[in-house]
Amino acid sequence: MLTKTTRIIKRIAFFGDADIKKNDENYKLAFETAKILAENGFVMINGGGPGIMQACTLGTKSGQGRVELVVLDPKKQPENYEGIDKENYALADKVYVTKNYPSRLNKLIEIADAFVIFNGGTGTVSEVGMTWELAKFDYGDHKPLIFMGESWKEIIETMTRDLNLEKKEQKVVALVNKPEEVLEIVKKGKQSRRISMFEKIWSLAKKF
Repeated sequence: MLTKTTRIIKRIAFFGDADIKKNDENYKLAFETAKILAENGFVMINGGGPGIMQACTLGTKSGQGRVELVVLDPKKQPENYEGIDKENYALADKVYVTKNYPSRLNKLIEIADAFVIFNGGTGTVSEVGMTWELAKFDYGDHKPLIFMGESWKEIIETMTRDLNLEKKEQKVVALVNKPEEVLEIVKKGKQSRRISMFEKIWSLAKKF
């Protein structure tokens, strides 16, 4: 069961498959989730690409909300990177440009207060691993991981059963199937905030 966090939740990052199209059920689910969150005053964040990221932006704008993107410098994009989606980029209210994939992920994690995670590939797996570990470190003031859709149910249940997960690690995640469930979770963040361990480390690193 997801433990309530003391963190103020304002910015919510969307992670998931960059290859899905607009007629895909997960695309529609991401769109509707972003829309309802935007209508309730939350800011959405994504990596600027197609698929779930594009759905996040279009849904947010449909809900009259604000979108912030974290993208790779076009001159430094690696082979097989999904790239920057033009439709997504054109609608952004703010864009952060990073120099490589790790710095892109770090920035997404730094500025987000919660994560909604849809079905995806290895990129999504890397995002899950980093955010989950950091949530454990900041337990109590953690950034919730919200896994959307039935595809995650067996995966998370298997990991919980077969991996050596600490109790705290099991209490920073939630499994949901509806946009309204995401809204209910993120509304529970208390109106008080302390600086997390990750933010302290990030602040020190930027001085060098």
